[in-house]
Amino acid sequence: MTIKKTISSLVVLVGLLQIGSEGSEQIPASIKSSNDIAVVINPKNDTSELSSADLRKILLGDRRFWKNKAPLTIVLREPGSRERQDVIASLGMSDAEFGQHWRDRVFRGEVSAVPLSVPSNGMASQVVRDNAGGVTFVLGRNLSPDLKVLKIDGKLPGEAGYPLK
Repeated sequence: MTIKKTISSLVVLVGLLQIGSEGSEQIPASIKSSNDIAVVINPKNDTSELSSADLRKILLGDRRFWKNKAPLTIVLREPGSRERQDVIASLGMSDAEFGQHWRDRVFRGEVSAVPLSVPSNGMASQVVRDNAGGVTFVLGRNLSPDLKVLKIDGKLPGEAGYPLK
């Protein structure tokens, strides 16, 4: 093998390693051992924190874009899952009321679709990884290291005062 081919191979290998490690920061033990529900987004999204009021606006469809103008895509677990129930309960709604709220917004033309509902954390995480504007909700212990965890009101899951217990 020539030196040129060896250098070329090393450049490709380093590039692949960088791509593979993108967004793969270690999840702090306080989050990983937590039963709190983390708000997670695509690692390329530049948002790092939301207020409870902003999160409420997102969940109700009142806010439809991130700061970088990427459209928001809400990904929820299927009805009956703890992540979905607790997130919707934080709005003071039942799952039926939440669904009706979104169907009404679609009917009035205020939004184009209801939030996406998926059967597993893995699917929710994959949709967010594949979608720059994706946001989902995952128990701390089920977090994938290639997603970005948002602070809510300045707190991370596992910290005292975090709102999604």
